[in-house]
Amino acid sequence: MEAISIAHLITESNIKAYVLPVVTCAVLGIASGGVTTKFHPSWFDIAWTLPRTVLYIWLCVFYFDCSNQKDPKSIEEDRLNKPWRAVPSGRLTAEALQKIYVAAGVVLLIISATWLGGFPEALAFMVETYIYDCASGNDSWWARGVINGLFYMTGQLGATRVAGASLPMNEISRAGYEWCILLGLCMTTTIQIVDFRDQEGDGKRGRRTMPLVFGDGLARNITNGIILFWSIFCPMYWSHGKATAAYILPLVLGIYVTGRLYMRRSVEADRKSFHLYSLAWLPAIYAVPLLSRYSLV
Repeated sequence: MEAISIAHLITESNIKAYVLPVVTCAVLGIASGGVTTKFHPSWFDIAWTLPRTVLYIWLCVFYFDCSNQKDPKSIEEDRLNKPWRAVPSGRLTAEALQKIYVAAGVVLLIISATWLGGFPEALAFMVETYIYDCASGNDSWWARGVINGLFYMTGQLGATRVAGASLPMNEISRAGYEWCILLGLCMTTTIQIVDFRDQEGDGKRGRRTMPLVFGDGLARNITNGIILFWSIFCPMYWSHGKATAAYILPLVLGIYVTGRLYMRRSVEADRKSFHLYSLAWLPAIYAVPLLSRYSLV
């Protein structure tokens, strides 16, 4: 039980930020029949893919979080922003986390290569993790956006591949690859919403995130404008100019998230705005291929 508790502490913040959105993306993509070669699978088929997909993405996140949280600078930052994590709370030493990090990488590669699938994406995810943590990939606002966009695109491709491989004769289609690339661009240009809640810790570490470089107010306006753009463009991409149900959820939730981000400005409010972004708006975007099948006229 202690090991499970520590694993939860290590990955807790990225369950909502990464695991749930990426798994949702894969499941809704499979359900739509538009991103894989097997059209319109049954809900039983979709449920069958879920455990393997969750395990795959959680293993990726566990590897990333072990890498990110073992660094001395990250530990000091976590004392300010996330003091409940395993190392700053005293539940685990940095040396022990280093050993877990190595083991997590080995397990991820072996399981993805021999059982779950998604090995190319798992390997790419590990390279991206190295760039993020060891090659200053998270120190400037633009590099942070690009690498985070790659994280999500890689995870979405890997999760969709694992979910698709759980069904017979099912692979990612060309439309699926194009959709994952588009979602990667969406994430690259909007993921800075996570930085509004962490400005104190990021400032002490010397990170040049968008809110710290552009100023809080301008960064919020830029982020809001981009979220609203994707709320319209993604449904337009799948609906081919037709009026479909794909427009409704992204627009409604996009307006709500951007309005909240503009009006409510505190650490706690920004944390909730990010959770709404990752657990409501992003799933609405991920549902676009499925909802675009239903015409409004």
